[in-house]
Amino acid sequence: MHDFRQTIKKYLNTVGREATVVCSDGGEDTFFAVVEQTWKRNKTNFDDRKTRAGKVYNEYCEILCPYDINLMSYSKNDIFIIDGEKYILCRREAVNALGKIQFYRGIIKKIREADVNVFITGS
Repeated sequence: MHDFRQTIKKYLNTVGREATVVCSDGGEDTFFAVVEQTWKRNKTNFDDRKTRAGKVYNEYCEILCPYDINLMSYSKNDIFIIDGEKYILCRREAVNALGKIQFYRGIIKKIREADVNVFITGS
């Protein structure tokens, strides 16, 4: 029976984007992954919502990683950097077929950083 793991990894290396994970323990991993925004399938996630506290941004993406990048080993404190944007891992799972892990799939959320610190007052 054909092992699809190498075929999937080759595909990810061809069409994927470079992703770097900066681990909370100081380690760093770089690999190629396919990243797709979830709002393309769910239009309710497209618009930002306004609340009394400010805007709530719904920027979630699905990420597909090769079998040799154990997505299960990353924590919510690890930062994913893809195309210069920072993300955190929300959910993850291993996709098994033929008794082996073929690839990993997860949901990542974009981190928004304030352009100006609104709590600093001028003198």
